[in-house]
Amino acid sequence: MSNTDGERPEWLDEPCPAWCHGDHSGQEFQTDRKHLSDQVLMPVITQGRAPSWRHIPGDVVVADDLTIAIYQRVGDRETWLVIANDTQNVEVSLESAARLSAELAALLDEVTATPA
Repeated sequence: MSNTDGERPEWLDEPCPAWCHGDHSGQEFQTDRKHLSDQVLMPVITQGRAPSWRHIPGDVVVADDLTIAIYQRVGDRETWLVIANDTQNVEVSLESAARLSAELAALLDEVTATPA
């Protein structure tokens, strides 16, 4: 959902990036003001520690969800990729995200390649 010119907040004096969903409601405080992409919810399987009250030794496998989004604080030049949920959070610059993506792709190719 994008804001039309009539719905743009008075404080927003720069154009939104093409990837910004345009909804700047709820950003009255300067520290809250950011351009935000649509969020992608990604189901994942993670490995975590069993709570001590369960009396299960070692690690447990857990189905979870991670949210992936791009954001840029209004007035800043740096754009960030965030991957997060309620218990974990990773934020990296877009340049770092591109390098991370390339390294992940290479590693996945290596470990999933069919042996000759």
